[in-house]
Amino acid sequence: MEEARQAHHAAFAEAQMIASAQVLIELDGMTVALSEVYRRGLCLEEGNPDPDGSFDEVRADFQRLWLRWEGMRDVMRVDLGVAPGS
Repeated sequence: MEEARQAHHAAFAEAQMIASAQVLIELDGMTVALSEVYRRGLCLEEGNPDPDGSFDEVRADFQRLWLRWEGMRDVMRVDLGVAPGS
């Protein structure tokens, strides 16, 4: 998770220099969501999970995050003039 988080931060920093306002809105939302799922995963790993932070619930968070990622990618593709999902 940490490696993915660092990669996201690096890519996000680069995108802030060139991305459109709409893409930045998506990236900001993804950053908040990634941070929360990362925090929940760490709490679980440390033995201090959130009340709704079982392994299955954190796993479901990651699955929702993946769906959000696909939506963000579609916004980015439209911004670039490429059909979403292709």
